[in-house]
Amino acid sequence: MIKLETTNSLFEFDEDTFRICSVRSKNVPEQEFIKFDETHPTFEIGYYDSKKRYRLLSSLSADKIKIENPSHGFYTATFSGFDGKDFTVECSVSVQPGDRFARFGVSIENRCGLRIADIQYPFIVCPYKLNGEERTEAVIVPQGYGSGRLMTGDLEFGGNNQMNRMRPDSYQAWEFCPQEDMCGHYPGLMYAQFLAYYNNKAGLYLACDDTNANVKKFRVLHRRPGMRLGVSHVGDWNIENKRALEYNTLLTAFEGDWYDAADIYRDWSMNQEWFIPLTKKDNVPEWLTDSPAYITVRSGGQLDMGDVTEIQEFVPYEKCLPLLQNIADRINAPLCIVFMGWERAGSWVYPDCFPPIGGEESIKTAIAMIRARGWQAGSFCSGTRWCYDQVWSGYDGRDYLDSINAEEGYCKTADGHDWIDNWRNFRMNYAGCLGTEKTREMGLGIVGRLIDWGMEALQFLDQNNGSATFPCFADNHAHPDMPGKWMHESMVKFANDMHGLAKTKGEYNVVHSAEAGLNEVCLPLFQQTELRVYPSDYGTDTIPMYQYLFHECVILQGMMGFGPEPYHLVIKNATNFVLGGIPGGVLTGDGTLLNKDTLNWALWEPKVGNNDDALKMIRAILAIRRGAGKDFLVFGRMMRPAEVDGIERVKWSYGGRDNDYAAVFHSAWQSQDGRHAVTLVNWTDKERCVTVGDSRFDSSQKLKLTSCGEETTEEFVCNNPDGMNISIPALGCAIIT
Repeated sequence: MIKLETTNSLFEFDEDTFRICSVRSKNVPEQEFIKFDETHPTFEIGYYDSKKRYRLLSSLSADKIKIENPSHGFYTATFSGFDGKDFTVECSVSVQPGDRFARFGVSIENRCGLRIADIQYPFIVCPYKLNGEERTEAVIVPQGYGSGRLMTGDLEFGGNNQMNRMRPDSYQAWEFCPQEDMCGHYPGLMYAQFLAYYNNKAGLYLACDDTNANVKKFRVLHRRPGMRLGVSHVGDWNIENKRALEYNTLLTAFEGDWYDAADIYRDWSMNQEWFIPLTKKDNVPEWLTDSPAYITVRSGGQLDMGDVTEIQEFVPYEKCLPLLQNIADRINAPLCIVFMGWERAGSWVYPDCFPPIGGEESIKTAIAMIRARGWQAGSFCSGTRWCYDQVWSGYDGRDYLDSINAEEGYCKTADGHDWIDNWRNFRMNYAGCLGTEKTREMGLGIVGRLIDWGMEALQFLDQNNGSATFPCFADNHAHPDMPGKWMHESMVKFANDMHGLAKTKGEYNVVHSAEAGLNEVCLPLFQQTELRVYPSDYGTDTIPMYQYLFHECVILQGMMGFGPEPYHLVIKNATNFVLGGIPGGVLTGDGTLLNKDTLNWALWEPKVGNNDDALKMIRAILAIRRGAGKDFLVFGRMMRPAEVDGIERVKWSYGGRDNDYAAVFHSAWQSQDGRHAVTLVNWTDKERCVTVGDSRFDSSQKLKLTSCGEETTEEFVCNNPDGMNISIPALGCAIIT
């Protein structure tokens, strides 16, 4: 074996094949993180064959392997002779004195024109069961619609927890094709570059230190006889000379939980160019940091997947103003109105969306009235997904798309076909390539018209989740014919063009965002992102990873999110409060907010829940967020939660679902000037008392407790050794600073 060690980890490599055979923590040397098998390769390469099919080729097919040790702590392995294919792969690992990481590098010298898509190195397979306490194993994935995933319980393939079953490791998991999520890569819905696996004893942390937006896929997969933590380095390999990957893949042991793994990444990420706190951004208007409540108004039907009918209560749009004014008065805060479902031929029919339902003059007039009140208006679009078939409205847009030559901008699959985005029970789309002038022109045309209406909160990239650029293999676009770094370069150009467009129209307070959490390299390009929250007791594997890593760099709004009925709105917005998101809801025709727990939309009737309670909750949240909590909940950094004891549980059944929720949610924060705070929110209709202990507060100073229920109060509390006894008003919240 080749044996290497860092400050806290021990590594072993097979001296003949350079495969990773062992990784252990120095502090817990009896726990092995590698489930070694002779069938595991050192690396795998994804490539396209002569029939344009994606294939995998591994180190096991190399005829010759040469391992060298040119310097202390540095090894290289050169692989050649791959079934007559003339290319060479050099894998390396380096450990340096005082460094906690083993650093893996790779280069390829491609002398045969092989169409290489990616290389997967290092190759790491872990056991499903570690030797700590039973069922304490957990996997962290910084990806997912609701911020991040913590996979726990029965992780083993075929286990009892259906949600956490692993898909098998095969070429299908790594291929870019219409059957896979167009946004699931980094930088995209995968917003950060790491994975981690741990139990109660120790953990294994895998990350990349790339600062140049190289495309990657991270996957957690079943690979006999264990679980693979995989990373593929995608794109830019099709050159007729040697290319060395410009960054390293890092591997180390750690101790703790997901916060400790995230701390490793955040400590690095905070030193990168993309990590710009909101307080240092010069393009964030005051209206956004003043936290207006986000309220949706739908004019073309109550459902996306339902009949498209003009909502008489909202059209003409001027009808909305009294309903919205009542909400603003009740919550004592400004509003940001997000118009949706206005598209001419049905929800999300872009680019053939104009004129809007109800007419262009009416929506312009309503927006002028909104802005005259000091509020904002905006809309979500569908990014670069161009709809050609909306089954609920009967829309067929193929002739329209042909008439504007939209095909010039369609993404192409590896075999040269148009990339079809198949939502068969709703709508069909062509994926638009941001690397083309045609797609950028179409997108900017939509954005420009919305700005002309007076909109200032624009989420054009609503369905480029994570601000992802869709992959494209076209050989006649102005980019390489493979996914790669050109994708982020195209996003940068498009985002800058959107900002420039607003300024040329004299609008300097327009903000842009994307759906599901901006990836890290896009943080400087946008002021806001939409993140739909899940309460911690909701039953998913969602954790607030995104908020923990990036909250201080971008405004989060949670107009839509999740929470059980009949307390959907109070629980969803209470979750927004502790996770640093702007609260909001969906307006219905009688002026109340939709209080149903739905992934998308729901019919207004029958009514659910208590609208008065929902507005009281939003009012209290915004009073703290816009006041005593602003330095923390708007501009601050999320910290590990405080110790809060005495939280009662609330159990109920509704609609066939049994619920068991904490009555009080809480979180901890640090301001940009280093002050500490603890936030608490009580979503129930009676006062709750808890005990808060947090050693991060200065024990020599009195602390200020600001509470808001029916009214806002301030008092001083002492940080006693046994903790602080805190009362939180019914449907209210509090912050200790």
